[in-house]
Amino acid sequence: MCLTTIRDVANYLGVSVSTVSRYLNNHPDLNEETRQKIEKAIRELDYVPNSAARNVSRLSTRTIGLTIPDIQDSYFSDNAYGVERCMLENGYTLIYGSLNRSPKRMLDFVQYAREMRFDGLIITPEEWSEELLTLLRRTEIPVVALRRRPPETSEIPYVDADHYGGACRMVEHLTGLGHRSICHILLNTDIGRERMRGYVDSMERCGLEPRIISLPEMPAHKTMDAIAYGREAMPELLSRYPDTTAVFASTDPIGIGVMEYARNHGICVPDDLSVSGSGDLEIASLSWFEMTTIAFERYELGRRAAELLLKMIRKEDGRKESILFDTHLVLRKSTAHLNDRKEKEKLL
Repeated sequence: MCLTTIRDVANYLGVSVSTVSRYLNNHPDLNEETRQKIEKAIRELDYVPNSAARNVSRLSTRTIGLTIPDIQDSYFSDNAYGVERCMLENGYTLIYGSLNRSPKRMLDFVQYAREMRFDGLIITPEEWSEELLTLLRRTEIPVVALRRRPPETSEIPYVDADHYGGACRMVEHLTGLGHRSICHILLNTDIGRERMRGYVDSMERCGLEPRIISLPEMPAHKTMDAIAYGREAMPELLSRYPDTTAVFASTDPIGIGVMEYARNHGICVPDDLSVSGSGDLEIASLSWFEMTTIAFERYELGRRAAELLLKMIRKEDGRKESILFDTHLVLRKSTAHLNDRKEKEKLL
C-alpha cells in the first residue's frame, strides 16, 4: 500500500505542489475557498503530512532527547516527568533514551540525536568519558547535563542538587541530637563522593573523626543491590567502629539495608542506632522504615533542566549558567536524640 504524497493531493485538486505546501505551512496568501478544498482533499485521500521532513527544512524538528540511566529508578522518572511537562507545554516532543547505565548506549543515543536533528539534549551519563565529550563537541545542538556534573572544560551547563550541602545538614542534625560516633556508608560515585565530602568536612568542623565504610566491589545502583550493599556494610562497620551510635548512608536504599541488618540482629532503630539516608525515595517513608533523609526537588530538577535547554535553543541568554538546587531534611523516626536512649535505659 502506497502512502499518499503531497503531489497526489496537488494532482487530485489540479493545483501546484507549492499551493498545498503553503496551506500546510499556514501561509496567509491562500484564500478561504482554496483552504477548504485542500482540507477536504487531505481528508478524502487520507494524506498525512511529513512533519519530520518539513521540520528539517526549517532547521527544527521540535524534538528533544532525554536519557534515563535506569528506568526502574523512581528518582529518574520524577526528573523525566519534570522535563516532559515543560517540553509538552512548549510544543516539543520528547524522545527517551533508556540507557540501563550503559556508556555505549549513551554514545549511541547521542549519535541518534545528531542523525535525527534533535533540537537539544538533556543527558545523565554514567561517566564523562573522553569519547562522550568528543562526540558532544561535534554535536551542534544545545546540551544540558542533569544530575551529572560535567568537567568545567566541556562548557556544558548542568542542573543538580547540592549534595555537599545536604550532607552537611545531615551531620549537623545528628550532632545536634548528641551523636559523636557517626559513620558514613559511601556510594562510590561522583554524587556519593560529593556527599562524603560534606560529611567529612562537617565532622572535622565539629572536631570529630570521620568514619567511612565502602564496599567498592559491590554494585549499589539498583535499589535491591543498594539494600544488599547496606546490609553487607554493617559487619565491617560494627567491627571497625563498635561504638557507632548513628549511621548516615549515602542513599536511602543503603540506609534501608542498614535498618534491615539492625532488625535481624537485635539492634533497635533508633534506640540503639540512629539511621539516615539521602534521596527521600518513597520507600523511605513507609511505616516499616520512616527514615530520616535528605530531600531533593526531583520534579523541579527536571523542569529547570528543560527550561535551561529551551533558553539555549532560543538563544535567549548567551550565558550557560548551571543551576544548583538547595536541599532540605525530612525528619522521621529513624533518628533520635542520644539522651533519649539513656532515659529509656533508666526506666528499664
